[in-house]
Parts: sequence; C-alpha cells; structure tokens
Amino acid sequence: MRRSGRRVLAVLPPVLVALGLAPVVAAADAASPVQREILGLFFTILIFALIIGVLVHILLLAAVQWYKDSPRWRPPKGHPRTHDRRLEVGWTIGPALILAGVVIITLFALQTIERPSRYDYALDVIGAQWAWRFRYPDYTLPNATTVSVPDSSGTMYIQQDLVFLLRVHSEDVIHAFYVPDLGIKIDVVPGTTNIFWVQATIPGTYTVQCAEFCGVGHSQMHGEVVVFPPGTQTIPYGPPPSAVQPGFGTPKYTIVDVAFKEHPGPCLPGSQWSLEPCRISLGSNFNVTFRVWNNESGTHQFELGSPISLVGPIQDTSTAAQPAYFNFNTGNPGQYSFWCNISGHRGLGMEGSINVTGPVNANVMITDTSVTPPQIEASLGTTLILSIQNNGASGHTFSIGPPYGNTTGPIAPSATAGLTVVLNRTTDSAGIPYGDLGAGITGTLRVVSAGRGPPPPPPPPGFPVVEVTFGLAGLAAAAAIAFNFKLARAARRRRQFPPEED
Repeated sequence: MRRSGRRVLAVLPPVLVALGLAPVVAAADAASPVQREILGLFFTILIFALIIGVLVHILLLAAVQWYKDSPRWRPPKGHPRTHDRRLEVGWTIGPALILAGVVIITLFALQTIERPSRYDYALDVIGAQWAWRFRYPDYTLPNATTVSVPDSSGTMYIQQDLVFLLRVHSEDVIHAFYVPDLGIKIDVVPGTTNIFWVQATIPGTYTVQCAEFCGVGHSQMHGEVVVFPPGTQTIPYGPPPSAVQPGFGTPKYTIVDVAFKEHPGPCLPGSQWSLEPCRISLGSNFNVTFRVWNNESGTHQFELGSPISLVGPIQDTSTAAQPAYFNFNTGNPGQYSFWCNISGHRGLGMEGSINVTGPVNANVMITDTSVTPPQIEASLGTTLILSIQNNGASGHTFSIGPPYGNTTGPIAPSATAGLTVVLNRTTDSAGIPYGDLGAGITGTLRVVSAGRGPPPPPPPPGFPVVEVTFGLAGLAAAAAIAFNFKLARAARRRRQFPPEED
C-alpha cells in the first residue's frame, strides 16, 4: 500500500469518531427534549450524507485518475472484467442498510417527538387572524383553594421542566404554531384540535411564529413563550400577577405621555398599528408616571411587562379624554416591554420598550471662552454626575439653568468641582444652558424620554450548518476545478506525445 493510502486510513478513524459525536454535541444545548431529538436526528442523517458524498467523490476522482487516457496507461492483462457480483451486492445491500438505519432511528425519534409519555398540565393554544391566545386551566393551591388563571394574548407563560400538553385550535383559517428553539411546529386547523407538547429545560424567552400563510397580517402574527424558573411564581403557568402600585389611576410623579395609534409608527413601519413613543429611555430607580391615552376608534388596554408588571383598565371610545395613569419605579438598568393587551393588537404593532439606564458620569472642562462638551444628552430620570474642571485663567461659576438651577459656586483656576443632579424634567429641542451662565460661556443639556432602545441581543450560537455546507461545497468545487486543470494538462501532453503503439 502506498504511503499516501496509509495516511488516509490513519486519518479516517478520528474523523469518523468526530462525525459520530457531532449529533450529541449539536443537541447538547437544546432547550427541550423535542428539540434535542430533532437536532440529533438531523445531524445523524447529515453525517451519513456527508460520508457517502465524500466516498463517492473519492471513488469518482480515483477512477478518473486510474483509467484516464495517458502515455503511461496500459490495458490490463487478460480479458477485461465486465461483472463483479460482490460489488453489485455491496452497492445494493449497503444503501439498503443505511436507509433502514435512518428509518429505524426516525421511528424511535417520532415516538418521543409526537406524544409525551406523561404530562403535568394541558394548555390551549388558539390561533386567530392575526394573533395567538393561550388559555390555562384553573389551579388548585395547597390550601385546596381553586383559582382561575386568566388567558394571555401573544405570550405563553410556563414553568421550567414541567411537561405541558398543547391543544391547538384555530378560530378562522389555517395557521401553524412554530417555536423553533423549543422544537414545536404543529398545524392549526379550523374545526380540528391538534396535539403537541413542550417541556422547556432552559429559562428564557422564545419567539413564536406562524409558519402557514394566513392573510395580509401573517408576517405580524408572532408572540413569545416565557419560561420561568421554579419558585418565581405561585402558579406554574399563566401570566404573572399584576403588581398594581399605590397611586394607580392618578398622576403622582414626572409624567411621560404614551398613546395608542391605529396607524404605523416609526419603530415598526410595516405594521398596521403602533404605540407612541415606541422607545422610551429612563434613568434607573426613578419614580415616573405613564399617562396613557386612547383617542382612537378601537378598544385598547395598556400592559407593562415584568419586572414592573402593570396592567391598566380597558380604554375605549368612552374614555377618550380620560387617560390611565401608571405610577412606578424604574428599578435597575435593563430593557422592559410594554404593549396593548387586547388579543391580536400586539401582533399588529402596538408594542414598545423602555430602556432603563444607570447613572451617567460626565467630565466638563470650562475655559475663559468655551465649555466642553458643548452638549450633553441624557435620559429622563438619569442621575447625572458632573466633574467640572476650570482650565481658564480666571475663576468661573458652573450652573445649570431652570428648571434645575443647580450651581457649584466659584471654581478657582486649575481647580475641580463636582455636581450631581437628578434629571427629573424633560427639555424641548433647544435644551437647557449650562456652564458659566453669567459670562455667556454655555453648553446645552438635553433631557429626553423618547429615544432609540438598544438593539435586541444576538441569538445564541448554534451549529454552523450553512457555513459547513457552503464550505464543503466550495472545497469540492475547488477540488473539481483543480482536477479539471490537471486533466487538461494531461490532454495537452497527449497531443504533444502520442501514446506508443503495440
């Protein structure tokens, strides 16, 4: 055996072992048993296909190399072989065994995917143009008291590691309930109840999509599955209880206006409706009042998500001049969602987010002619911590104009002073002057509540299926091109040196 053949045989065992472990590694971070089975089955079949594809290409290239017409080629001795029973049996039985193996592992996987061996609770998933609604059973507390769990629109709430049977219905046309990260995809057919199940093993928020075209609002028919750890809620399913805070229904703190709009907004221009402003920026640990208006023709209901968790009253045309007030503290830095809680409205675009930021530190340098930076922009409710350095030849007094009116007093040349102010009032586009106001050395402070929220976090890394597929295809294409160049060179050599005749 040639040295190159021995090298190939030496490399093959570790390569095959690595390929055999790939399905296990790829499914290790699956968020549900169903997703784990699907990933394991997919990568097992993919590995079979890769091995067969590589072997076929190797044999094809080897045959071309061995039997190509060249000056060195000589016909074999004796009569040429036209039949090989062992080869024919091998290429018949081999693929049959591979297909039988794929069928067997698929049948075993389907038993786990389609039906659970047991379940803890049964939930109803209801699809309608163009939103998802989730209905929960009554729950019996340890003291034997039975409580009713309200339906949730757009978001399904389930506890980690519990098994939930999903009864899937449609109220109008055909939909498909699709949660990729949990391995759920089931048709939602009117007049029929389809069954699926879920057991989420990793807490988090998972995206729900409709995977069957169902009309003009199909692209907006999305939602979420919120998986919470055990012990965080008294009831292991359903929306978290509303935490209505003192002062609900009356203004108490700095007011931020929010309005339902039955037309597209700047955040989701392709949607039908909106909440404006759809991006709100606030400082942490700040008391704020949301004043929510409904001056539209439909009925709406404002909800603020966890951890604030506030649900407002129903607002219809009779309350057009009567806003609802929400008094709350923003808490720690983070990003929180708000939306219309009426079924289907969130999917039509009535949603937004609050970006809560921590304290802001700013270094300000004042000279005899200017102040740097010339403009500071911060969110409403931000605790602004200023460090002011006087780099001028004379003393200066640093102040912030009304409605704040904060001042440091005289700052000697080369000296530094500090000033902390809670920005509890918004400003217009002109802003508020700051600096040595008496000397006319000023900059501009802008305090805003409506702003652009941070981009959503990137999805967790997974197996690079696309990269591997295109990489292998590119490698095969490069090898084919190189081999064709080699064949072309051999053909040119044959034209220059014709083969010897016997």
